[in-house]
Amino acid sequence: MPENRILDLEELERPEFRRVLERMDRLVASDPVSYLHPGKRWEYPWALERAALRPGARVLDVGSGDSIFPVYLAERGFRVTAVDLAFGGCAGAYHGVEIDYVEADMRSMPLPSEAFDAVFCISVIEHLPDDGVRPALEEMRRVLRPGRRLILTTDYYEDARAEIWHRSPGLEFRVDWHVFDEDRLRRLVLEAPRWRLEGDLSLEVDWDAVKPRMRAFHGYPYTSVGVVLNRCGEEGP
Repeated sequence: MPENRILDLEELERPEFRRVLERMDRLVASDPVSYLHPGKRWEYPWALERAALRPGARVLDVGSGDSIFPVYLAERGFRVTAVDLAFGGCAGAYHGVEIDYVEADMRSMPLPSEAFDAVFCISVIEHLPDDGVRPALEEMRRVLRPGRRLILTTDYYEDARAEIWHRSPGLEFRVDWHVFDEDRLRRLVLEAPRWRLEGDLSLEVDWDAVKPRMRAFHGYPYTSVGVVLNRCGEEGP
């Protein structure tokens, strides 16, 4: 199985994924602040598997919102910083774990350079316009230690210019963020300077099969893609 790949709903039944999700579900149920978005039920376990974090690692979750992910990381002994434009509450306090919540734009974070062992950016960059993606990647590169990993996921569709609608019982609205297709992903992310894709990549999608499955799963016809980028040195490409 390629390391960098399209969301696969079958993986949700893997024991490794189920253990993560069961714990996250219990955490979400025990506080009034945090949430677990359906699409991230694949993204978080995949990201944790690819991160291969060492005990006590210092990690950054960029664009975390009030997701349960920083709590899960902190509960496991990692030193966690979470960045977003705003937070609805302090979920860490409900669970007795320490999380450094920083309200900031991901393109300009008030954080020291080369401070983190891993950076997570889980379904965030699709909310940036084209001219915002590279500055965000460069800022995440700045705070990441050389040779370490950026674990990134984003919404992925057959055509980034298509009109996309969310449709679920009692709810319908047009997507107003910037999903990625293969061209946009390669141009803005995979070809970003001073990053190296870590592992094999597969972007093959049977859209006729995927769109109805994803619509039933989370109301959207798009899927997700996960990639891991390694921070090259100053002499890197």
